[in-house]
Amino acid sequence: MTRAFSWSLPLFAGGIFGATSTLATVGDPDLFWHLAQGRQTITDGLARVDTFSWTVNGLPVLTDQWLGQVIWYEAYAALGWNGIIVLRALLVAAIVALIVAAALTAQRRPIVAVIAALPAIALTRYAWTERPQLMGLCCFAALILLLRLSAERPRVLMAVPALILVWANLHASFALGLAVAAIACAELWLRRPDARRLALGVVAVSVAVTLLTPSGVSIWTSASGHFLSPPRVIQEEGVPDVTQPYGFVFAFVVLAVLVTAQLSRPTALRDVALLVPVLFVSMTAARHTPFFAVASAPYLAAHGPEAVAAIAARFRVNVRLPAFVPRVPSLRIDLATAAIALAAVVGAGLFARGEPNLSVYPTGALSSLPPGPGVVNDYDWGGFLIWYAPATPVFIDGRLFPYTGDALRDYETLVSLGPTWRDVVSRRGARALLVKPGSPVAVRARDLRWPIITESASYVLFIIPNSH
Repeated sequence: MTRAFSWSLPLFAGGIFGATSTLATVGDPDLFWHLAQGRQTITDGLARVDTFSWTVNGLPVLTDQWLGQVIWYEAYAALGWNGIIVLRALLVAAIVALIVAAALTAQRRPIVAVIAALPAIALTRYAWTERPQLMGLCCFAALILLLRLSAERPRVLMAVPALILVWANLHASFALGLAVAAIACAELWLRRPDARRLALGVVAVSVAVTLLTPSGVSIWTSASGHFLSPPRVIQEEGVPDVTQPYGFVFAFVVLAVLVTAQLSRPTALRDVALLVPVLFVSMTAARHTPFFAVASAPYLAAHGPEAVAAIAARFRVNVRLPAFVPRVPSLRIDLATAAIALAAVVGAGLFARGEPNLSVYPTGALSSLPPGPGVVNDYDWGGFLIWYAPATPVFIDGRLFPYTGDALRDYETLVSLGPTWRDVVSRRGARALLVKPGSPVAVRARDLRWPIITESASYVLFIIPNSH
């Protein structure tokens, strides 16, 4: 029996990129507080109020990433920092494999499919960090593949609720996945009257399973906060910046899709209904840009060759895209490729440099930090302090949403030296200041001759006079 699809090429590509990703050291600012929350969940149960800060201590915190945090911590508990690298590499390999597989479902010529997938792979590179967010991106890539397969085999959609259930416990990006799945089901409802019951059932069950999380109905509060009202003061929550490398790649992907849509055959309603909403979400924040690239890979694979041919014809250039379609490898080849790719990724992760890169963190200040509340820390160092200085609660950290409101406004006022910064210091009862030497508040503290406990080229620790 002839096979219509093989996983050999996607697995091969995933193995290469997964193994290569192990060259990057650990050190994402949010990793440390994710690990701390994962450890807390395992040892003490799921915490629903803050215990890591002194500014929002005891206030409710989000639990939307609890499973992702537990998985990251278990990887660390099993293999140390190399466990983090191995898990990250496996997720990267899975994302790349799923992107290439989705492109292959739209384009039988392997070389063309890989070329179409490369922009998406390049943009996801900026999200290859040690966070539950990476798991969410992997789930999104899996959803895109399922939706591609469901175009001809609608029953494939029956796997969507199971994916959403896992996703909703990993990361808040499940909301985008659910919206995309609902749009695909709506298109199926219009196109295939015989599949309307299936489409309705998939949407209903997918919505219902999102409530099977520790957050319950409030899981949607977290999702809406990330997608509808992200704090713009945080760089990754800001709108995409085309002057940055990731922004340039994102702009290239958007332009490629627009040009392809203009020069190739008419775009199907299904593609328009999926790409437009994902593009809207991707344009709302820098961290969301990989979603559109992943969603557009199959479209570029299917329509890109026509667009390239049209451009070549206008410039009277003879361009011949590869026409060779190889025989689909056997299942044994797929299994062998999977084993080799897995061994390469895991082996590379185990032999990689495991220790995190702490050069950007105030490691030299740890022994000088006063215990107890009162230390005002730089935002980027909050997670680091939660993990490495648990006796010193933080002012703010990358969890971000628990601080939205007074705490975040006070932090912005203080570090930017706003008009009421002295009032913030007094009202909050701040006792020490751990910030970057070039920050406005650090410069002002030097002018006021606040005592310096320790400093380096990357940090300075002040004691605030007359504090209690």
